[in-house]
Amino acid sequence: MTSEKIKGLVAATVTPMKANGEVNLPALDSYVKHLEKQGLAGVFVNGTTGEGLLMTSDERKAVAEAWMAYKDKFKVMVHVGGTSYAAAVDLARHAEKIGADAISAMGPCFLPPSRAEELVAFNKIVAAAAPGTPFYYYHIPGTSHVNVSMLDFLKLGEKEIPTLRGIKYTTYDSMTMQECIAYRGGYYDILHGHDETILTGLMLGATGGVGTSYSVTGELYNKLLDTFWAGDLAGAVKLQEKAVEFIRVLIKYENSVVGIKAILQIMGVDCGPVRLPMRNLTPDRMKALEADLRAIGWI
Repeated sequence: MTSEKIKGLVAATVTPMKANGEVNLPALDSYVKHLEKQGLAGVFVNGTTGEGLLMTSDERKAVAEAWMAYKDKFKVMVHVGGTSYAAAVDLARHAEKIGADAISAMGPCFLPPSRAEELVAFNKIVAAAAPGTPFYYYHIPGTSHVNVSMLDFLKLGEKEIPTLRGIKYTTYDSMTMQECIAYRGGYYDILHGHDETILTGLMLGATGGVGTSYSVTGELYNKLLDTFWAGDLAGAVKLQEKAVEFIRVLIKYENSVVGIKAILQIMGVDCGPVRLPMRNLTPDRMKALEADLRAIGWI
């Protein structure tokens, strides 16, 4: 398995849906045209932002297949995780069959494991179903409630999961993130998962990030990355401040999944509603969101 790392931004993509809640695959085309302008390195499909765990396995397969039509434009990472390792195995096998560039899985959020041993055992079975595809563990304890040390996971996982390539690291524990980045001389690809603190991840040695807001903030964040890599830390800090202004607005409205779909709609990219139990914004809340975006000069 290659030790090459992802450099740049990977958008955690939304899943377009119809008003009745059905998946709306034809709407992907206009969404992709919008994403192309953001200068992305890849897309992360069927994750939290994509409402993956609110879809059936058949829907998730259909969405993954639809994204493969755009593989010439983006690296395609497919989230296959769930509460059932049998279902995750099926999704992992399918992702490899259609040619996904990588698969990822979060720990099971129902009866979540508390030790690295159980978490590795769960993911070992999932990753083995796609033996030719790089595997990234999806660390998002705020959502999955699986809060196992990722350094422990790497140390045990490297012995049990031959395809283990890295971690989608979505937590504010920067100390452990630094340890994971440094482990084995920086072998593993630790992708920063919180858009609002990507500069922290870059400072610690991360080369890429996966984020919800990159669907609309890619141009800004690419400028931030370029500024940092050019050695202008002060300039990068200013750009991170601008990004934080946007993130504050994004998370003000229900949550980032609801917010990003609403912002896309305001920007003319209609990806439809979110699924229950999330709540779509009312017309008044949409107007307030647009006003907030105008107030920070975003639109």
